[in-house]
Amino acid sequence: MTDIMQDPTRLEIQTVEEAVVNALRNEIVQLRLAPGTRLRMAGIAEWAGVSLTPARQALRRLEAEGLVISHVRLGSRVAPLTREDGEVVMTVCNALERRLIAIGVPKLTDEDLDEVTRLAGWREDSVQSGDEEGLIESSFQLRDLVYQRADRPHLYREAMAWRQRQQRYLRYARHSVSNSHIEFRREFTAFTTACLARDSTAAQAALQHIEERLQQWLQEMLEEE
Repeated sequence: MTDIMQDPTRLEIQTVEEAVVNALRNEIVQLRLAPGTRLRMAGIAEWAGVSLTPARQALRRLEAEGLVISHVRLGSRVAPLTREDGEVVMTVCNALERRLIAIGVPKLTDEDLDEVTRLAGWREDSVQSGDEEGLIESSFQLRDLVYQRADRPHLYREAMAWRQRQQRYLRYARHSVSNSHIEFRREFTAFTTACLARDSTAAQAALQHIEERLQQWLQEMLEEE
């Protein structure tokens, strides 16, 4: 495994277990640990520089999140990407996010709208330069701005937990389909326009369209494997 603990300031305020969980989760979400990869407890402990106990606890927590699967005889592996799981993940995320949009979009402040414009510009620059990470990050930050404005902390935390599982599928789709950024350009523009108009109905519709198309893509791609 590569060393991904690049923010020691952040890790200092976490427990050892949380640090290992967050680092390992990031590897899985970023697809640097591919679906099906064997996860040996001793290897994780050595990689993270911890004892076996936090490594074991990290695997259990990630199993509860649906990112790891464990069997008595086969050990632990990164959870596979499947049609059934992908459908559940996308459906739940879509429902949670649409609720946050319904509450948050009308509450956007003038300062928020300036930030929406900035993030939309960043996303467009990322499209032009082919910067996939910038494309993903700008899109998520735009949505997070709306979700946080909803001021529903429990709902927000639940949405973010499901997003961890969703991100693997989104990255898989982007890596598997050429010019995916162009495919969704119109929908993201519609979402941005709706946010700037504080039109929650239009924003929900734009996100719904994006999620439906992504789900269709994933179903077709996973069927082919």
